[in-house]
Amino acid sequence: MEKLTLPKIISDGMVLQRRKRIHIWGWDEPGREVEVRLDNLASKGIADDKGRFDIFLSAKESGGPFELTVSDGSEEVVVKDVMIGLVWLCTGQSNVELPIARVKDRYPALAQIEENPGIRTFKIIEDTDFHGPLEELRSGTWSHVSTETIMNFSATGYFFAAYLQKITGQTVGFINASLGGSRISSWMSKEMLTGYDELLAEAKKYADDDFRQSQADKNVVNGSLWREKLDKQDRGLSEKWMKPELDERSWKEMDIPVMFTDTELSGMCGSVWFRKSFDLPGELAGKSARLFLGTMVDRDQVFVNGVQVGGIEYQYPPRKYDIPKGLTKEKDNSIVIRLCVEYGLGRITPGKEYKIFNDEAQVDLSGKWYYKVAARCSEIPPTDFINWHPTGLYNAMTAPLHNYPIDGIIWYQGESNTHEPWDYEDLSRRMIKGYRKMWGEENLPYILAQLPNFVIDVEPVNDPWPTFRLTQSRLLDDPLVGMTVNMDLGEDNDLHPTGKRRVGKRLAFWAAHIKYGYSGEYTGPAPSSAKVVTSSRLKGTVIEISLSHADGLIARDIGKGSEIKDFEVVDDKGAIQKVDAEIADNKIRLKTGMKADKISKVRYLVKYTYSGAMLYNSANLPMGPFEISVEK
Repeated sequence: MEKLTLPKIISDGMVLQRRKRIHIWGWDEPGREVEVRLDNLASKGIADDKGRFDIFLSAKESGGPFELTVSDGSEEVVVKDVMIGLVWLCTGQSNVELPIARVKDRYPALAQIEENPGIRTFKIIEDTDFHGPLEELRSGTWSHVSTETIMNFSATGYFFAAYLQKITGQTVGFINASLGGSRISSWMSKEMLTGYDELLAEAKKYADDDFRQSQADKNVVNGSLWREKLDKQDRGLSEKWMKPELDERSWKEMDIPVMFTDTELSGMCGSVWFRKSFDLPGELAGKSARLFLGTMVDRDQVFVNGVQVGGIEYQYPPRKYDIPKGLTKEKDNSIVIRLCVEYGLGRITPGKEYKIFNDEAQVDLSGKWYYKVAARCSEIPPTDFINWHPTGLYNAMTAPLHNYPIDGIIWYQGESNTHEPWDYEDLSRRMIKGYRKMWGEENLPYILAQLPNFVIDVEPVNDPWPTFRLTQSRLLDDPLVGMTVNMDLGEDNDLHPTGKRRVGKRLAFWAAHIKYGYSGEYTGPAPSSAKVVTSSRLKGTVIEISLSHADGLIARDIGKGSEIKDFEVVDDKGAIQKVDAEIADNKIRLKTGMKADKISKVRYLVKYTYSGAMLYNSANLPMGPFEISVEK
């Protein structure tokens, strides 16, 4: 480069990390002297033979806004609205990527949020490179909270930053480097994966540009051909089953919502159409309204009175569609869903809302519908999600950040690794060590979000989420690693729960505890020991679990009753038995008929979801899944 250029992250609106040496780098004509000025700080450096310059300013306390001036005598770049505060990297997969726009119905006040220059984000667009670490990002801009920007903020990241700002009083900037579906190895360097020969071979294969392009082309062709073929075979499209005057009474009946596995549609790939007639009160008829249809697997088109009002191409997003003014009437409205099932796992998800509504009225759309299969076919060919492969995301989205000082890492990932949990602990430790090395800070905090409760897609196939959470918790033996418990914040029927406020709050508590001297409670009750206190043939065995962080210990009904049901004991041969549990002076007492000498371990919440009351301390922080040996 011959023109004075700064990296994308050093740009208007940026947040620099307080109390750490400020690193300003960029590119210019080789040999050029470059001067950097920020408030009362100044320093100079020389562009090397490749045009790269690295200039450092002394650490500075929080403040701003400032202007950063970088000049070489003939050119000058001015970076405006620079704040000095707290900078965190928020990284992982979809539950950190999920934007406020996806949770706006849960947090409607955010749409009218007051402008807040004290919360900022740098969003990096999905990018991969398998050739090696990039020197510079290919995308990214800073923005601060306002009504124009808030919907694009990571929901987890925003709430984390908001609570961290509230606790510390500092400007908080978080870097959002995330991608749905990504695996931990996607975010690791080749060096961090040393010894994982299969992963390294995979990364090498995708470094072949021709091969990678062929895979991308195959994805497009296979998916397009499958969908085109299905569309041609679909009688519903050719015969216009979306027409409101169609008489569906010859169709079969089905109660919606429904899992197809429980019906004659079990295992079906192809398209199936659903129809329902409904009336509306005057407050809704002909008025603008919203239509909620839960989630569906896999691809839908939705028609109201013959007009398409929505459609989503894959299973995860909620089906929330707008009904325009003048489309509906009081009597004999029709709603039609064309649902295309790609892998034989169709569903219209139970436990979700199915309704048409506005501010004045609503009509429930669950219950009896009519359905008819329009076409059957084989499964869609599998998609190669190229950006998920090892090292790609790290090289393109994380490696270019290592020159930018941060205060810590927020990591929300794991859903894509639960099916192969055996190496996750080792990979996590390598990642933590590697990131600390690359940022040049051996004490860099790393705070992870433990996976929440989830059932619908994983319990039927025995995907080991319960034991995966235990794997995550083992990382807490590092005093600079924190972990939030989220077993009460998930949705049993949704991989992407919308309740991100408390996720962010709990992450902020951990960050404030590890890094900023926060004196309040930051984690839920945790077991310190479990021992047999009494044992007899008539009264059975009583086990007492001592806890830390347990002030004000309480069992709380969060939707599944007030009884404590999620404890179990494991004998010396691995057999599991449920137990009776009660709270006793900020401890837990368990009663079991198992003989004391046979008891090996106590486990809590080692299931896909909770089945009864959950345990909290006075800070309203829950006790998480654990497994602990029993002293006899």
